[in-house]
Amino acid sequence: MLVLTPEPLQTAGERAFFGELSRWDTGASVRAAVVASVPLVDGPLGRRQSDAVLMVPEGIAVIRVVEVLRQSGVVTATPEGSWSIGPEGGPTQVLQLAGGGSSPLDGLMRAGMDTAMKLRRAGLEPGRIARLTVLVGEVTGLVPADGDLGEGDHVATLDPRSLLLAIARASRHAGVDNPRLWTTADVRAALLALELPGRGPTVEELNGESFPYSPYVLRRPQLLTPAAMAASPLLADPSAPSTPDGEPVQDGADPLSATAVARAVAASVASANAAAVSAAAPPTQAAHLTGQRDTVAVDGPASPPGADAGIGGLFGAAPADPAPPAAAPAPVRTAVQPVVAPPAEPPQRPPLSPAWGPMPSGRGEEPGDRGPTDRRRWALVAAAVAAVVLVCVLGAWLAFSGDGRGGPDGGDATAGPTTPAGPVPGDVAVAGGTRFTVERVQTDDTCAGHAYGEVAAFLETTDCVGLSRALYSASVEGAPVVVSVSRVTMADPATARRLRALADSNGSGNVSDLLREGITYDGAPDRLTSAEYASAISGPTVTIVESSWSDPARAGDAAAVDAVATAALALPVP
Repeated sequence: MLVLTPEPLQTAGERAFFGELSRWDTGASVRAAVVASVPLVDGPLGRRQSDAVLMVPEGIAVIRVVEVLRQSGVVTATPEGSWSIGPEGGPTQVLQLAGGGSSPLDGLMRAGMDTAMKLRRAGLEPGRIARLTVLVGEVTGLVPADGDLGEGDHVATLDPRSLLLAIARASRHAGVDNPRLWTTADVRAALLALELPGRGPTVEELNGESFPYSPYVLRRPQLLTPAAMAASPLLADPSAPSTPDGEPVQDGADPLSATAVARAVAASVASANAAAVSAAAPPTQAAHLTGQRDTVAVDGPASPPGADAGIGGLFGAAPADPAPPAAAPAPVRTAVQPVVAPPAEPPQRPPLSPAWGPMPSGRGEEPGDRGPTDRRRWALVAAAVAAVVLVCVLGAWLAFSGDGRGGPDGGDATAGPTTPAGPVPGDVAVAGGTRFTVERVQTDDTCAGHAYGEVAAFLETTDCVGLSRALYSASVEGAPVVVSVSRVTMADPATARRLRALADSNGSGNVSDLLREGITYDGAPDRLTSAEYASAISGPTVTIVESSWSDPARAGDAAAVDAVATAALALPVP
């Protein structure tokens, strides 16, 4: 497998995933494929939709590498709804993924559509695009065990057997009804269309990964459409035996054998040749369009039938089209423009109004001579300037009057309140369809003393630039919920990524919420209990959200409060 990581990987999950693939070595001994780090980021919060692209000779898949936070056990993945995690045979809870959310399928679906759009814009037909989720963390098992969720969605862990099975299933999904394998030129053009930075793979490297050589891009829509029609299962014999994908199989033949693959490649080449011949053959004329042509003869009659035998006489034996009935040439239609007489002498401009200048007089005036109206206008301008100067002097006298220290009482007249801008207690914000009420806010210019665990040790050596925190209350499913929002601004984006990766890790501590520091409100719990977690990063700023039921006795569905944590990433803080 060929691994392409032209830029530094940002998350621990990505580094673990690509590190595992790098141990497989290149070539087709383990799995013939190319995995390129082409992340897709969506939204102002920088949420990842996908992290990489998998390319095999059968097709394409988008990959999302997600980290399981602060949880361990068997992951139960479903095509719809939230995923869960828990000990085998024991109670489960909603899965918490890095960056928020409990299922990556919606983001992967958008990533697949974005990939298809970019490839089609570049003139490449992608066919089916599979979607692969790789779980990184303390995951001890999967349900379903094979990770196949149907409709092209597959789940795997970092275990090599799980990864190989998921890649094989994704390849089979992408290869259904695919009349042509991806060639070396197709892969290079696709990576260019997907904006892979840095150097792309060479032809020799792609040949080593079992991509057939071609100097031309063959995955053009006009070449694939006729071949796809020829390879459609609708044209096959329904009584013939077939593979699970609908392909006919001869008696005693293995559908995955080398002979079957060779027959598929030969059929693909034959389909392409048939498509080329059909594209070069002259079009036949429909019966109900007799007498109509799609071209116009210019300067002479058309060539007699059979005069041209085609390229090298290839179409010499083809029957000639019947000559269209002769028709009288249509008269040339012209339009005669009426003669327009030249316009008459333009009228004289009326004399200027006295407001814009002196009226012409009979006497000869010197260049510097001004009339009474002009002198009146300059007098008005001088009076306006004097008034402006007087107002400025009066304002300066009022500003610096008193004892000369900026105000009549000796204070700074320009000094304002030091309360930071932003939400205040009592404000209401709506996010994700939930109404959040601001209960408490606080800002600090340091993070020292406002964190715990490994996060506190990190912030003591690498302090933040600013810390803004807020407590929100909300009502979900008729029960009260408390939400803590902490926004940490670091010195640079690289340090912010390190902080987020540490905070997302299980058992590493976190930035202290206001309840932990004794700041509370009426109806708030003493502390957050079984809190759901979400985080996001935008440049040098890291947003960390924790949400919990205010009254454990009235706690509702964990998925509901987890959705609140994800929506609260957009809430404002001072």
